[in-house]
Amino acid sequence: MHQWSKNLLIFVPLFVGHAYHDLTSVFAAAEGFALLCVLASATYMVNDIADLDADRRHQVKRRRPFASGELPVAFGLTVAPLLIVAALAGAFFLSPAFATTLTLYLVLTLAYSFSLKQLPLLDVFVIGMLFVLRIVMGTAVLGLGYSPWLLTFSWAFFLSLALAKRHVEVVRADRSGADDVAGRGYRGADWPLTLSFGVGAGLISVVIMLLYLANDAMPSGFYANPHWLYAAPTLMTIWLMRLWLLSHRMELDDDPVIFALKDPASLVLGLLTALAFVLAL
Repeated sequence: MHQWSKNLLIFVPLFVGHAYHDLTSVFAAAEGFALLCVLASATYMVNDIADLDADRRHQVKRRRPFASGELPVAFGLTVAPLLIVAALAGAFFLSPAFATTLTLYLVLTLAYSFSLKQLPLLDVFVIGMLFVLRIVMGTAVLGLGYSPWLLTFSWAFFLSLALAKRHVEVVRADRSGADDVAGRGYRGADWPLTLSFGVGAGLISVVIMLLYLANDAMPSGFYANPHWLYAAPTLMTIWLMRLWLLSHRMELDDDPVIFALKDPASLVLGLLTALAFVLAL
């Protein structure tokens, strides 16, 4: 269930679109969040079953329910299809546009589980796109317009996070003398690529945010004190530098999003960012 925290991204359009005063929009986003969590649980089951052998050889992933034997594979094969059908049916009644994006999320996730995760660099591109799709779902369920600024920023930012997680595995393989990363298409010697692409994507996301603030947010009139918004890219840059430092030291043993929710420094930076947003209003 801790993986559901990633699905909170569906609420991002509610806040950046300034629709949080409308209770109908709030309830619609909450319903979309619940349905996405149901579907995500099903896809995680499918992914873990497809990745069973590699997970059992992984230092951390071997503790997953199917890899450890805590849950029988038959359970996942039975429950996952039922959850998928329930989530898509509920999504259709909530919003056809939301149901379409949820279906795209399902297709892309299954493609990742059965083939794309074995293709180096394309795998992290897909992971980044899955994060972006969560934001697209929030926009669709609320019936808002799509922001090119938000979508391009999100893609670069989450691509950097996906690469940070993969960089740990690649560096660990390189330093242990392993030829490759189990279940992936990476080799230990690929770490300069994951490092450069990941740091570069993170910095690109910061630049996109700065351009958005200067060209769109500042003159929009939505904010009484817009200068406070510049705290966001500043604090985000600090967080990204820390994340990549821990990644390169192989001290990032969890998904970056889950790590951020458990890391005191990340929580403080997140609260300061939220405070700056409130002060800007």
